[in-house]
Amino acid sequence: MTSKIRLCPYRCGDMLGECSRDEHGKLVCGAVGGRPPFVKSVLLYAPSREHLQDLIDAFRRVSGCTVSGEGDRVSARYRDMILRFTFEEASCTDLQRLHDSYFNMVVVDLRPLCGRDELGEEYLRRAGCLLEAMDGVEDIETRYGFHRLMALVSARDDDRADRTIAELASKGLGRVVRDRSGCGGEAGVDEGKRGAFGRLVLDEMVALMLRRKVGRQALCASGGGITGLYFEMGVLKCLDDCLDKGVHEAFDLYYGISAGAILTGMLANGYTIDECMAAFVGHEGGRVPPLDLTLFRTAHLDLAGVRTRMRDALRYLRGQVSGRRAGKLSAQTLVLQSGDLVGPPLQGAEFQRILHKLFSRPGTTDDFRRLRRPLYVGATDQDRRTHVLFGDAGHDEVPISLAIQASFSLNPAFASTRIGERYYEDGAVTQTSNFGDAIRKGADLIFVIDPLVPYVSKHPGFAHRRGMLYNVDQNIRTLSYTRFEQYRNATLRRHEQVSTYTFLPANRLRGLMSVNALDHRPFAALWRGAYLSTLQRIQVLQYRMCGDVALHGNVLDTRKAEQVAARLRGTERPSFEDFFPDGRVAMRVPR
Repeated sequence: MTSKIRLCPYRCGDMLGECSRDEHGKLVCGAVGGRPPFVKSVLLYAPSREHLQDLIDAFRRVSGCTVSGEGDRVSARYRDMILRFTFEEASCTDLQRLHDSYFNMVVVDLRPLCGRDELGEEYLRRAGCLLEAMDGVEDIETRYGFHRLMALVSARDDDRADRTIAELASKGLGRVVRDRSGCGGEAGVDEGKRGAFGRLVLDEMVALMLRRKVGRQALCASGGGITGLYFEMGVLKCLDDCLDKGVHEAFDLYYGISAGAILTGMLANGYTIDECMAAFVGHEGGRVPPLDLTLFRTAHLDLAGVRTRMRDALRYLRGQVSGRRAGKLSAQTLVLQSGDLVGPPLQGAEFQRILHKLFSRPGTTDDFRRLRRPLYVGATDQDRRTHVLFGDAGHDEVPISLAIQASFSLNPAFASTRIGERYYEDGAVTQTSNFGDAIRKGADLIFVIDPLVPYVSKHPGFAHRRGMLYNVDQNIRTLSYTRFEQYRNATLRRHEQVSTYTFLPANRLRGLMSVNALDHRPFAALWRGAYLSTLQRIQVLQYRMCGDVALHGNVLDTRKAEQVAARLRGTERPSFEDFFPDGRVAMRVPR
């Protein structure tokens, strides 16, 4: 399904009117001469079409406002905006119209019309139900921000009106406007007040839509082992194909934890996702040499840790022998006190050396302070049990490659990483994603990738029959995702202006990723599954994602990704070439 929504990147996310594409396929604003008016779309929920006509009648009485169109779709040009209204009868259950198109604003009309003493309890009930439905969507990222919602209420001074306004305000609506004009055309009605009401609504709408200041864009990639790394690469490849600017230059801020730190570190340094993928299959043409994630090599063994623990073991055994001679040794003591003798078998220094070499090439840097776009790497202080953000003030003198090593040093696989006098381990221990930190840095459009999600079985007893390691892995994934989901949902309700788009592995893919998080072999299957699930997520959310992306100077276009998806669906064993529309590798290179 190709997106039919096109927004002009030169007009702050306005719906395209006379805009078109030039010979290079770029969107060009169709306005001729001077600054074009901003075209804003407004969805009006009301009991009847008469409410739309009543509102438009008030606009016609406003000096400087020009009304055009008829029926359910009318426009009002006021100041430097064209407000295009779409009518929808309020319903408790049907929010489809809201999810079909991108609306800059939603207006809920709760006013009685001329000749009616009251609006009626039934509509007030339906309006309240509508707001509850909008607020209670299961997928928080499909929730329409109440900060861009306006309610029109009667100015009649009665208890019900006051209660209605109080209830609306408690939901965090952007504006609640009282109609003090009465009904136009009735004897004794002040026509000046009628125009004043129309101007008040227009002024408040313009102010509400202009109030939004475009913030920064951030990419937040979480951990998940080697399989998580592959999943994130597939997600990023799909995003790269859908965004006019590649993922290596589409974001103002990059955040990474564990596996996500490896990729965001490379993207922040200007490497493209095409180059990263090519390195894993040994395809030439990129700046990244072939990479091998096989862990069972001598270079990855923690030999120093093994020697240290062997010395500790000898001292321990000597002490136990002495204790036995004294009659103080028991089998229980031997088992319970010998845990410290078993340590992580691997260390990340070899991967750190590879990354340091990549970040020492011309045009790259291993210094956080010299990056063109800020990078932040999350890790955990192993002894203090606190989250540390390398790249932030006070933690930006550490080499990027060393910070990434610290971020993926997950016990019991990898030994902790010493930096200065502190020891650090995987950032996922204390934080699943750094999107909260991104908001504090001014980001209001955040793409989140989280591979660390549990597999959900439809068959009772499936997990019970699996082994200890599988269930430990699933418990970690469950704890991590539950923590992330609860924090994200609560944070987004506190920051209505922030839009996040989260990409998770489909359940079938989670089953593959849960076999062994350190398995480097199924990269092609994970790439394909991630690519297809990402495109599906984009298609579900494109009605709002295209507007958010355009507001930040980018263009969302799914046509290339749909061609790639068709190739991937047609093959059981995809190759690197299948991730390009015509099967010929054409890697994106930095501009």
